[in-house]
Amino acid sequence: MSPNAQVEPFTALADVYKIGGLSAYSETLAPRVLDFLYDSGWQGSRMLDLATGIGEVPCWFASQNVRAVGVDSSAAMLRHARQLAEARGLAASFVQADIRTYTAEQPADLVLCIGGSLNYLPSLNDLSAVFRVAAAACAPNKLFIFDLLTIHGLARTPAERILSDGERHFIATRNAFSYETLSLSAHYTIFHYSSAWQRAEERHIIRGYPVQAVQRLLSGAGFSLEQSLTLDFAPITAATDEDMLLFVARRT
Repeated sequence: MSPNAQVEPFTALADVYKIGGLSAYSETLAPRVLDFLYDSGWQGSRMLDLATGIGEVPCWFASQNVRAVGVDSSAAMLRHARQLAEARGLAASFVQADIRTYTAEQPADLVLCIGGSLNYLPSLNDLSAVFRVAAAACAPNKLFIFDLLTIHGLARTPAERILSDGERHFIATRNAFSYETLSLSAHYTIFHYSSAWQRAEERHIIRGYPVQAVQRLLSGAGFSLEQSLTLDFAPITAATDEDMLLFVARRT
């Protein structure tokens, strides 16, 4: 087994992201989002996926004849995304860029950011920057849909989690939530077998954001928040206690 390797964020996770089931949530949610959009009367032909990861979301939309672009800062993730699109014969395209500073080449009829990606941003200023990127990319009167892990959801995250394909990949996660910073520290230990066992470590800070702050930042970026939903696409109420929420915002 090789010595521990400290790598750039998501470099080690990229190779086990799908095998470990880490992309399953986005894979499942993408078609449900499109159904929700069509039920809501949405019309469009272009979508932009921020923090696209291994590209499951743009590939799904591309398979439904939507022109799809995925943006991510991780070269390792995008390598898998491009391989996925090629393997499925899809025209989804991918751009390596920081989602806080990205400039879209063409306006999109839909901007997405799902999978809890925004919780990985370290501050409200960073969240505001992404909202402004989304606003600049979103055509007038079109939609920006994103999700966020709630503070309660992060606090309820199990302290340990083990993922394995039973053969060549093994992922152990140790989690610790801080009420002081409203953030979760997630430490990944990744074992991968390729002629010999290799080990890598990744650590991520996943931050919770108050809904009121999210609403204020959306308004400041040029969006009107239309709906806050559960993952069953039901409106949230005062009694709602969900680990993840969906937000539907319209470009003003």
